[in-house]
Amino acid sequence: MTRKKPASRIVVQRSRNNAKRRLIATLPNAESRAELSLRVVYGAYSKHKFNPTAYKLSPYAGQDEERTYCDAHADFGKKDSGRIQTLLERGVMLGLWSEQNDGDAPSLLWTLDESGWIFELRITNSGQSQYHGYPVLPGDAFARHVLSRARVVAFTKGDFPVDQDTGTQAAITAAEAFYR
Repeated sequence: MTRKKPASRIVVQRSRNNAKRRLIATLPNAESRAELSLRVVYGAYSKHKFNPTAYKLSPYAGQDEERTYCDAHADFGKKDSGRIQTLLERGVMLGLWSEQNDGDAPSLLWTLDESGWIFELRITNSGQSQYHGYPVLPGDAFARHVLSRARVVAFTKGDFPVDQDTGTQAAITAAEAFYR
């Protein structure tokens, strides 16, 4: 029995190497952030689940590019799903979104979890402002940009309603230690 050489792996540009992956240059005003925070929603995506069937999702059938998994890499599982909306709103209120837009919604958002992980969220359905997310790995240099913006906004009086999300300061502190 002869063995066949497997097909060459298709290398797709990783988001961490994406030149368009930038935070919006000018911090959006508080009204814009509040308005977007009311619209953003999460939709699970099997591509970023190590065990998608646990989430009642079909296994991902697309290209097997380098992926990060919420449940395997960041240990963010079904038990954490109740916190997702708070994390989405936190990222928006910190002004952690991209220059690029898909309609009237940013193409990318970022947020920080109290566990120390930074999550990147990509638009899934712009009409519904729906995003799916995945963890930013510790070696990703982009994390420092997210942390820098988060620090500035969270610790500037009047820029962020820290009393509405008391976990923000803990999330920033944990992420600073994690992404050293």
